[in-house]
Amino acid sequence: MNTPDPAALSNVIGKIYDSAIDPALWPSALKSASALVDGVFSYIALWNPPRRQIRILAYWSENEELVRSYNAIMPKMPFWDIISQYRMGDLGCNREIWRRTGITESEMLSTEFFKTFATPYGLRDVLVGTVINDGSNVSSVCLHTPSTRDLIGPRDLMIMELLLPHLRRALTIGNLLDMKSIAAAGLASTLDVLKFAVILVDQNGQILHKNQAATQLLSDRSVISANDNMIATHHAGATNALKAAIERASKNEGKLGYGGIGVPLHARNSGTAAAIAHVLPLAAGSMRPALSLGAVAAIFISRTDEPPQPPLETLIALFDLTPTEARVMVEISKGKNRSETAALLGIAPSTVKTHLSRVFEKTQTSKQYEIARLVARLTPPISTSQA
Repeated sequence: MNTPDPAALSNVIGKIYDSAIDPALWPSALKSASALVDGVFSYIALWNPPRRQIRILAYWSENEELVRSYNAIMPKMPFWDIISQYRMGDLGCNREIWRRTGITESEMLSTEFFKTFATPYGLRDVLVGTVINDGSNVSSVCLHTPSTRDLIGPRDLMIMELLLPHLRRALTIGNLLDMKSIAAAGLASTLDVLKFAVILVDQNGQILHKNQAATQLLSDRSVISANDNMIATHHAGATNALKAAIERASKNEGKLGYGGIGVPLHARNSGTAAAIAHVLPLAAGSMRPALSLGAVAAIFISRTDEPPQPPLETLIALFDLTPTEARVMVEISKGKNRSETAALLGIAPSTVKTHLSRVFEKTQTSKQYEIARLVARLTPPISTSQA
């Protein structure tokens, strides 16, 4: 299996992160991502399965008529009943969709969606990456491939798996910013008018710039403080997670992974997360270096009033786990063995063993009871919701 060209992959990741700052750049990022799999149509979507509604947040295609037709045919898409099954980090393609729906390829190709839309436009397969599933909406990235190439295979799935954490980080921070564009010459003043805290740091974690909201947050020491001009939190795990994400961002943003997205920040003298932090790399790309003021990363901090949730996202953020690794960790912490965990998650026992070894390494544990104790400490009232 040929691995993707590192330079091409790095270019795509850079464009993805630039799009977090300027949403107008998403079509370019999607075009570059599509090129990795010879795709012809790609988009970021927010699905509402109960209502059979889709909101396309950004897309790329050379054929605008295709896009209009796609929006019209979507209510008749044969996949609505299984969309809610896809969890954060899950990958999909036509063969995987057929498996979940329990129908054959020929039956799928005979649906109105394929007969009146996909086949006439030369679409044959789709590579799907699930960014988030909050219980009511599912956010995903979809790269459609043409009938002139093979069906989606292991290499394509590997590419999407590599891109997913970067897509998740960019979409999360872009949603937090909720702005159309930030002009390079005016970053500092722009940051100062934002209601949430933004802190720019160098490769050592030294604070280079902080906006007014961050200055206030550091001053009252409610969730963060500055020790020797470096960010410190009231929870060692959160502090370490931020430091690790900053270090990876400074060396190779492509290796950043899921760590540093949605890091819960405890209120002082409390076990409750009062804020959420996200780390965005700034050193690479075409747009971010001009905005960075010499920083390698930006830390975005927003208050959260969301109700507590299970610790899955907390585990991912604090220990740089993949979503599947975190799920394995949670199930093992409940006392399940490898076979029971494999059956519950729909993966092989050998895969559980591999994930578990990575969990032990990343969490610096070696026994099941240690994992259980760690998960128990991270169980609500700590909130892991994103603002």
